[in-house]
Order: sequence, then structure tokens, then C-alpha cells
Amino acid sequence: MKSIQTKFLILILTCVLLCAGVIGGAGIITTWRVSETDSARNMNLMCEARAGELDALLCNIEQSVGTLAVYALEQLESVDRLKSDSDYMEDYTSRLESVAVNSANNTEGALAVYVRFNPDFSPPTSGLFWSKTEQSGIFQQLTPTDFSSYSPSDVEHVGWYYIPVKNGSATWMTPYLNQNINKTMISYVIPLYKSNETVGVVGMDIDFSVIEKLVGDITVYQTGYGFLADASGNVMYHEQLPMGTQMANTDSSLVPVTHELENGTSGSNLFTYRWNKEDKKMAFRTLENGMRLAITAPVKEINAVRNDLIRVMGVATVLIVSMAILLTVLLTRRLIRPLKELNEAAKKIAAGDLSISLTQATKDEVGTLSDSFQQTVNHLQKYIDYINSLAYRDSLTGVKNKTAYQEAERRLDEQIRLGRPEFAVVVFDINNLKTINDNYGHDFGDMLIMEACRLICKTFRHSPVYRIGGDEFVTILEDEDFRDYNKLLEDFEKGMEEQNQSVHKESRLSIARGIAVYSSETDLVFANVFKRADSYMYKNKAAMKAQMQGH
Repeated sequence: MKSIQTKFLILILTCVLLCAGVIGGAGIITTWRVSETDSARNMNLMCEARAGELDALLCNIEQSVGTLAVYALEQLESVDRLKSDSDYMEDYTSRLESVAVNSANNTEGALAVYVRFNPDFSPPTSGLFWSKTEQSGIFQQLTPTDFSSYSPSDVEHVGWYYIPVKNGSATWMTPYLNQNINKTMISYVIPLYKSNETVGVVGMDIDFSVIEKLVGDITVYQTGYGFLADASGNVMYHEQLPMGTQMANTDSSLVPVTHELENGTSGSNLFTYRWNKEDKKMAFRTLENGMRLAITAPVKEINAVRNDLIRVMGVATVLIVSMAILLTVLLTRRLIRPLKELNEAAKKIAAGDLSISLTQATKDEVGTLSDSFQQTVNHLQKYIDYINSLAYRDSLTGVKNKTAYQEAERRLDEQIRLGRPEFAVVVFDINNLKTINDNYGHDFGDMLIMEACRLICKTFRHSPVYRIGGDEFVTILEDEDFRDYNKLLEDFEKGMEEQNQSVHKESRLSIARGIAVYSSETDLVFANVFKRADSYMYKNKAAMKAQMQGH
């Protein structure tokens, strides 16, 4: 830890040494070496960063297809049933469709998604195939490729199936032009295996222009650019060469570039070559799918930075004094800034605002004070949050208590006053709880209360649940749960029936419920909605009691 006094001493010494160093001059040789190192580092960092962007896109595609593949295998009961039961195959395919289309919709550049079954035991058009038939269209279901129309050796039409199966692993296919929609695509396909049998493949076709745009947007120096090639030196994207061009066959000067790409080497140095009578340097990285991303720029543009540095050295002596003064001012301000921040934070705490975050971190006495101050505030905030949790949580069930319910009631009363909110109130009441407590004890009654609470929370998982009495719960439905409240009530009844089927008679749940939807025409306050829901609950309770007596 350095004290403030030490920092001032370091400042003075730094200024003196800096002046002496600049006045003495940093030699041209040093400048040359620094320039070479910086240019190589800059181009490699840029290549690394852009390769990271492309890898992120490719990994997202791999993750989408991988997730679909995992889901497909999880949903498959057995290969034998898939072979023998056509109805099961149809049902299995339909279960995969929504997941497949959803994966494609959430994958950047996706043009088609498909799940195809092994043609050795399934119909030639079995499986699913969804594709965008228009540039701005949505995914539509199409008839899968008919395997019976093509030989397994027909790579152009069915290589997307047989190549990954032959490889026995996930495979990135070579980009190709889809004549139907006039788009260049690249496909990622994963073969599916279960019980050592080939089930089929899961794949996705990606618009290659998404990758081309990322590469095309690369600019290096004034005229430098990026290009994409495969491991054999074939062009995948280049601003001057068409896709599929073998660079070594285009120009003999590119043969060394092809060999470098084939070797897959990369590092901190730049690769030097000559093309179109111009010396150039190149950095490249190997992408997730095995392609090579390269960036290249003319040597004269790269060396322009070095020449500028030499010219800058001529004026450095004049500027050094001004820099020393400016540095002193900036460091002094930096020393004072944390103290000002501490002062402002103390004022906020005095006003009751604990939402502070000290950002000015220094490694001195002030920094230590700031850290201690921030830790004290954090501990105080945690303690207050803990106290609030005790005040707003029901100790038995862990859901919100009546105090929290009253807060929600005030919030909705304010919304009713300002506009027309959309919400509904559901009131629940556990039947015969007093009888259960009398016959089996309060511990057993508490267990039923917790079981009832779990069922309510499970059904209305997106809505707050409040325990406002011994056997009475309330949930307030908004947004998604409000729109689906009819289905949720049905799920609640089904859930109660299913739970009661697996327990003893005395442990069965009997919960009356009533729901009321807010109406701006009749409800002036939240209490009006609650009263209606409570009334419907008692009607439901009476109906349930009558039904039990009828049995």
C-alpha cells in the first residue's frame, strides 16, 4: 500500500525521469522495434477479436443444434419402436417440431431446420423439415428430401445426411448455393445414435451471408481487409476472389499463403507475402468449424505508424513539460475524487439512502477507507433486507404474509386510481381444517397447509401468493397468469385431484377457491374485487360440501 506522500514523491521523480528520457531521446532502433511489435499485436488482436465473434456465432449454432439433438434422444423411447410403430414415429416427430422451429427462430441466420430418420428403417420422407422460403418470411413446413430419389453417394443432394453419419460426429458442411432461394448456406449436422444404432440426423442450414458480413466489415489500416478460407486454401469469402477459388491456382505468389493456412499455424508474428506487386502481411486464426479467418494489409500502411512515431519524437521534447504539468493536475484530482465520493455517500446514508456504490478504487489509505465504508453499507443493507424478509414472509409456508398483501392492495388501489389495470384475485380456503386440527393435531394441520401452499405456488408460479389467514390464501394474477387464468384454474383442480389419488384419505386436500376479475365499471377499489372473489370462494366451498354429502 502506497501513502499519499509516497505518491507525490513518485510523481516528482516520474516527471524528472520522463523529461530526462525524452530529452536524451529514445533511439530510432527502439522505435522501429516497438512499431513492429505493436503492428503485429494490433493485427493479431483484431484477428483474435473477430475470430471470437465468428466463433460465438458458430458456437450458438452448434448449441442450438446440440440442444435439439439432446432433446430428440431424450424423447425417443426406443429405436425398435421407432422402427416398428408408424404412429409412434408420427407422434415423436410432432413432439420435435415445436422445439426445432423454436431453436431455428432463436438462431441468428437460420434458414432451415430438420430432423431426419435413418432411411434404412423409415419411409424415405420421414422426419421434419422447416424452412424459410422467402427472404423476409417465416419458417414453413416442407416435405423432406426423398431419400429414395438419390444414391447415398450423391453428395450434392444427400451428403448432408450420409457424411455426418459416416464421420460419426457433428459436422460442419461446406458452404453451397441453394438454387431454390438463391442463397449461400452452411449447414451444421449432428448424427443421432441410440443403443449403438443410427437413428438419423439433426441439422440446421445457416445463411452464409451472416458470416460474410462479419468478415466483410473488417477493415485494417486504410485498405486492409479480412477474408475466409478453408483448411485447403479454398476461398470461402474474399472481396476480390469468388467462393471456391483455390488461391494457389490463382496466383503462384499465393502458394506460400495456401501452405500457411493448411498448416494451421498462428501466433504473435505476421506472415509476409507478395500479391499483385505489393508486399503484404497477414494474421489468421482457425475458427470453430475449421475455417481460417485472415486479415491482411499492405506493408507500407503498416509501417506508416512507425514513420509517424519518428516524426512525433521531434516534438516530444517540447511537449514533455506540458505533459508533466497535466499529469500532476490529473493525479491530484484523482487523489481528491475518492474523498468527494465518500462525502457524497455519507450524505446519502444520512438521508436514509443505502443504495450507494463507491467506484473510485485507490490502493492507499483513502482506498482502504472506501472499502471499509462500502463493506459497512453492504452489511447494513443485508441486515435491513433480512429484517424486511421477516416482516413480509409467512413463517410457516415461506410465502408472502398479510403485511405484504396489504402493500400489494395499496399498490393496486393506486393503479386503479390512475388508470385501468388488468388483474384478477383468487381466494383459496382449506376445507375442514378445524376438524383436522381437532382430530389429528395442529402439526398435521400445518402439514396440510404447507401442501396446499405448494400446490397453489406450483400452479400460479408467475404470481405472488399471500397467506392472509390460518387456512386462507390469496394470489393476484397479472400479465401472463391473468391471461391464462381459466387454464390455471383447471390445472389447479387437476393438480388437487392427482395429489389426492396418491395419499390417504385423511391427507387429502380439499381447497375451495373463488376468482374475480377487476372491472373498471364496478370496482372502485381493490377491496371490491377481493369481496367478489371471497364470495365466489364460499359458494364453491358450499358446493364442495354438498357434493361430499351427496357421496
